[in-house]
Formats: sequence, C-alpha cells, structure tokens
Amino acid sequence: MDSIVVGYDGSQPSSVALDWAAARAAERSSSVDIVSVNASDLFDETIITDVLQDAERRFRDVAKDAHVQSRRVSGRMPGALLRAAETADLLVIGAHRRRPLRAALTGWRPLRTIARSRVPVVVVPDDWAATDGRVLVGVDDDDSSSAAIHFAAREARAAGVGLTLVHAWQMPVPTMDGAVAVLASPIEQKAAHRRILDAAGDAVLAEYPDVAVERMLVHDNPPAALLTEARRSALLVIGTHHRGPLEGALLGSTGQDTVAQSRIPVCVVPRPEKA
Repeated sequence: MDSIVVGYDGSQPSSVALDWAAARAAERSSSVDIVSVNASDLFDETIITDVLQDAERRFRDVAKDAHVQSRRVSGRMPGALLRAAETADLLVIGAHRRRPLRAALTGWRPLRTIARSRVPVVVVPDDWAATDGRVLVGVDDDDSSSAAIHFAAREARAAGVGLTLVHAWQMPVPTMDGAVAVLASPIEQKAAHRRILDAAGDAVLAEYPDVAVERMLVHDNPPAALLTEARRSALLVIGTHHRGPLEGALLGSTGQDTVAQSRIPVCVVPRPEKA
C-alpha cells in the first residue's frame, strides 16, 4: 500500500487534485491523507473542518474501499504541506493551468512546492478530465531522469498500461577552433542520442519485463516533445535535479514549461540525494 498526501483548500484546483487521487486509489491499494494548511491569513479556521469533511465524502464517492483521513496542519505554504508529506510516497496538488498568479495568491505555489519536495509531486491541472492512456516519461541526457523512469515504469505496471520513453535532442551550438566554427555531425549526434534512449529502454525492460515499452527519439526541444506526446497519455513523468538556489534552477525549463502547459497531470520525481 502506498501513501498519498493531497493538499486541499476547497478550491477548484485542489478539488480536481483530490479527484485524481481518488481515481488512482480506486484502482490500487492506497492510504490517502487529505491535508489542509491552517494559515490564519489565508483561511477562516471555523470552516476548515467542514471543508475537510466534504473532501472525505467526495473522495469516498469515487474510492469507497480506500483508506482516507483528513487533517489540518499549522504553518505556511509550501513548508507546512511538505512537512506533512515528508514520509509519504506521493504528494498531489492542484494548479491553475496557465494562471500561476491565481494559485500564488492563495499560497499554492506549484513550482515552489515541487522544487522543495523530496518526494514525487503530481501537479493536476484544474481543467483535467479523466482519460485512458499510457504513462509518458522524459529521458534526459544524463542520469538525472533515472528515478523518474523507474517511477513511471512502476506506475505503468500498476495501472496495466504501456510506457512511452521520449528523448528529445537538438544540434549543439557550434564550437570554435580558432577562427573556424566546428560543426557537429547530425548523423553522429542522432546516433549518440539513440544510444541514450536505448540504454534507458533496455534498463526498463530488464527490471519490468511485463511493461510494454515504446521508445521515441524526437528532434525538438524537450518541453515541446513531451507536450505533443502527452496528448495520448494519462500521466507525464519528469525528473528534476534539485540544484541551485532558485526554483527555476531546480526545475529547469522542461519542468517549468510542462507543469505550466500540460493538460494532463505531471509528476515531478526528485533525484535521490547521495548518502
């Protein structure tokens, strides 16, 4: 049984996030903790209990047999929510797609939450609608996506769907040798990126032989490649580096763009910390 924390404040994005978590819990064994951050400058304390009771009823309408509880915690976002989820397997939050300011005004800052979380975070867009589809995962040039790939493979296996690995590549900027520009060979570059994708696909098949794996090598920038393929997927999984002082540096352009624009839930999986 995996443990899930859902950040909930009664807003439309958090309600959709709750619906996504309930749909997932209805299909597999999960323990769900609905958490409301009790920040006195954001919410009226007298209504939080009613809000959480309504959330539990909404959840049980979808996942009747799942274990669910709700609670409120003190503090400010996103720190209080992250502390509540630090031992969970998954944190689920909602977000206004393309309207990050509205989320920020109520304290729900998806990028800050993702950047600071040490557990995988699923961001569900407020216009999400349930659909069947594969699990989609981005494959990076280095090993920073390894944890994301394994997470995506487990999700695909548990859901009984296929897994699509997408690796996007572009020609590097020409280097200079004195006054002469040195151009890379497109054929060699494509072959090198194909090897990266094949290595990732082979590793998945070795550990998850029962998962149907599709490999896609795309000549494009990573956000565009992933968002295009997301049209036939149910969940998009990406990795993050957790490095740098700012959330933008932590997530990179791929994370920022996909979370902001994706019409399907995006799961951002942090790279495990070295011991």
